[in-house]
Amino acid sequence: MKISIVTPNFNYEKFIGKTIESIIYQNYDNYEHIIVDDGSTDNSVEIINKYIHSNDNKIVLIRQENKGQTPAINVGMKKATGDIICWINSDDTFCPNVFVEIINFFDKNPNCDIVFGDMNVTDLNGDFIYRRRHLNFNYKIACLLGFTTVLSSNAIFWKKEAMQKNGLFDETLKCNMDGDFFHRLTKNMTVKRISLPLANFRKQPYTKASEKNKNWEEIVKKEIEIERKNSYADLYVSRIIPYEFLFIIKFPVRLYRVILRFIHLHFILKKLEMNNYTKKFK
Repeated sequence: MKISIVTPNFNYEKFIGKTIESIIYQNYDNYEHIIVDDGSTDNSVEIINKYIHSNDNKIVLIRQENKGQTPAINVGMKKATGDIICWINSDDTFCPNVFVEIINFFDKNPNCDIVFGDMNVTDLNGDFIYRRRHLNFNYKIACLLGFTTVLSSNAIFWKKEAMQKNGLFDETLKCNMDGDFFHRLTKNMTVKRISLPLANFRKQPYTKASEKNKNWEEIVKKEIEIERKNSYADLYVSRIIPYEFLFIIKFPVRLYRVILRFIHLHFILKKLEMNNYTKKFK
């Protein structure tokens, strides 16, 4: 099976090389890496081209005027020819050898449409802080709590057919495009968790989009609210309990997840990992 990796890039010359290397150094050769440069004004394109020259036919660079991250992602998704698709941002990286793990999982689980895993959170230098551990996926719980609460954007792989059935990213969204997309992508799909960290998320003090939008916090709040309302409407309980009283249902669901995470030692492991990170730089 072929994997298509889509990366939107805007002025991330400092990190884009590491993103590309995390893909070309995987122990899996049947892939294409589609990079959509969204009008970068730094040296991003020059850096990308260096990798293109040494990795013929594997890296595809598409350049366009600055339109924003979401339109750039969609350009890449439309270009993708792989059986399995994923998306990783240009300041993040994949963990070693994950492509083989993903392909093997799909081979052993032919009815599975979507596979997701955990995500490592790192600092700007790429040093490990903690692992964001997930529970098994439950669509109804995701509709109640939010899809970016139960999934990590760079640690999810899906069959192309799943996206063709449920649509691309909503280009009117600037920050919660992933939550909205995963809501539609996972609907009526078989979603499985693999107990491995699949990607590394580089924790940034701010996003490129927030630099351009002074009312960023309002935009974030509004877009999350849109996703929550749309996903809650998919549940039968929404016909009985209005959205305004959603908190009545959310509290016991959150408590249930907290108990599960305690059972699986998520909180303890995260605390230990963060303590180790702090000690490392004392």
